[in-house]
Amino acid sequence: TAIAGKFLGINPFDQPNVEAAKVLAKKMVSAYQEEGTLPSLTPSFEENGIRVYADVEANDLSSAWSKFLSLANAGENEGKGRSYVSIQAYVKPDSQTDEALQKLRDKIQTTQRLAVTSGYGPRFLHSTGQLHKGDAGNGLFIQLTSDIPATKVGLRQDVPIPDQPGEDRSSIRFGILKDAQALGDRQALLDANRKVIRFHLTTDVASSITRLAEAIS
Repeated sequence: TAIAGKFLGINPFDQPNVEAAKVLAKKMVSAYQEEGTLPSLTPSFEENGIRVYADVEANDLSSAWSKFLSLANAGENEGKGRSYVSIQAYVKPDSQTDEALQKLRDKIQTTQRLAVTSGYGPRFLHSTGQLHKGDAGNGLFIQLTSDIPATKVGLRQDVPIPDQPGEDRSSIRFGILKDAQALGDRQALLDANRKVIRFHLTTDVASSITRLAEAIS
């Protein structure tokens, strides 16, 4: 990577927009540690257990999709490249969710004729986070988040993070950290004038994503 960057005349390790998202995520974590809750957002509406957060006027999933995806640029305007869509899934990875995400990708590709990428968050931030916020600005970003599963007897679904190495005391859990990173990256995208819609899934994740795909026309 370093050698290729030398020949191209660029610094491949310069990622200012990734750092901006990290700073915002840290602010979210600090807010949680001080107040016991993450900063809250007001949903535009909720349908079938799916809360929608977007800067579009809509009161159902179908119209929200229609208005958001209509923001895509077909590449016909001079000086502008064609839009692409990025699905950012801050949810638990599993085979059922993989299948549902593929359905969503296929539906967008088929109906909108746009390239679609997808990745599980927050890990995708380390590979494409800089691209999303530092490219030409043609991306449309779909953020999927979900409720943290309740802890069941004998099964720790949300693991605490020790405040200090070797200590049992913990003021935050991994689920909260993931939510903070989602909020931080969303704000970083908005600060970079990117178009973002967030779907918060309060019921079964795979089924909810399938419903989202079915709502696209």
